[in-house]
Amino acid sequence: MRDSCRLQLDAFRALPGSNLPDGARRLLDHGRDMTSTLADFHASDLRVEVLQVGESEDFYLREVFLRTTATDRVVEYGVLAVALNQFNAVQRTALTAGRTPLGAILHKFEIPFDSSPLGFFAVPASLLPSIPAPSPVATECFGRFNRLAKPSGEPLAWILEILPSS
Repeated sequence: MRDSCRLQLDAFRALPGSNLPDGARRLLDHGRDMTSTLADFHASDLRVEVLQVGESEDFYLREVFLRTTATDRVVEYGVLAVALNQFNAVQRTALTAGRTPLGAILHKFEIPFDSSPLGFFAVPASLLPSIPAPSPVATECFGRFNRLAKPSGEPLAWILEILPSS
């Protein structure tokens, strides 16, 4: 997963959730999936723009933008590793098609899951040139590293989620 991300590990500055700016904290510091959280916040369904894909025997990896369908605005940069053995063939086909966000797939197939943010961080906005910055003075983007798992504990996915600067 680290190899799929365009950012160096030393670019991340760890933060407690309580130190995130208010807007970022509302969007990141919770136990829900980001797909539905961002869709609700932006009042729009989301679509995936796949930047790159990888697959191994056990994992489906992808680097993506989540965009609103209403305005095509980038609302998240993400890198995810999905544990393929936790999904049936129909669900895996939906995942690897690369059109639907993971959270939407989990809800569509009524797959129960727990979302557990493992940590929060800031990263310089200048290191994410492909994420449009709404504000020319924005210097940081905020994000989280999240783990999605079945209620019984089997991991479904690990996701690096970064919001555009605001």
